[in-house]
Amino acid sequence: MKIGIDAGGTLLKIVFIKDDGGRVFRKVPALDIDGFADELNREYPEAEIHLTGGKAEYMSRILDHEVKHAIEFDATYTGLRQLMEEQDLHIERFVYLNVGTGTSFHQADARGQKRAGGTGVGGGTLMGLSYLLTGVEKFEDIVTLAKEGDRDAIDLKVHHIYAGDASPIPGDLTASNFGNVKSGDREKARHADELQAVIGLVAETVSTVGINLADGFGTRDIVFIGSTLLNNDVMIDTIRHYVSLKGMQPHFIENGEFSGALGVLMV
Repeated sequence: MKIGIDAGGTLLKIVFIKDDGGRVFRKVPALDIDGFADELNREYPEAEIHLTGGKAEYMSRILDHEVKHAIEFDATYTGLRQLMEEQDLHIERFVYLNVGTGTSFHQADARGQKRAGGTGVGGGTLMGLSYLLTGVEKFEDIVTLAKEGDRDAIDLKVHHIYAGDASPIPGDLTASNFGNVKSGDREKARHADELQAVIGLVAETVSTVGINLADGFGTRDIVFIGSTLLNNDVMIDTIRHYVSLKGMQPHFIENGEFSGALGVLMV
């Protein structure tokens, strides 16, 4: 048994490679890292464990195993390439965005990857703002309720400004996130609208950086991975629409959030 673990700030992403080569994907909240380490010590004492991510050093200290480490960005790129190949996505030059707790931006080609930067806007932003605004805590509840929302009640769109007159850019583009909120709206705002607006803010922010990065790198292909995208239809639809408006092609990788955990077994 081989076990690859991407120990991130919010989640542990784990890939189990069984003796027959089959894979099992699993996630564990980072708050439960000690309990998961105890489970590995007890249930998989002979396993070969590979670690990457921000909590990898801590985890290595509480495991009884001799573990192997890899640099997080290299592991993620290696695992992402493997998943892309398996899903018949064959592009040599692209940028990819890892939308985790925050978002990391990378340029990639046949020679490897280069981290171009990052932003603190990501899944942590989505969770924190959603909770402060609505009291909804669980990611699954946030993305489900957001589907029922209407961002036009919260965000100032171009069509609000032009009020039916012709505009030089599409009317459904956001002029100001949360900019349509007026005095007195707090009492009547729906949680579903607020949650959809939060997701829209995160989606548009990371997409804007990705678009500019892709344009400077000379590619039209932008690959999105990260647990923040999981079952998050509002975010995926927003990214797809926004990126496509700019003439670029968004790609979403199945199990992309496990790229680091898979890649750490391969580097």
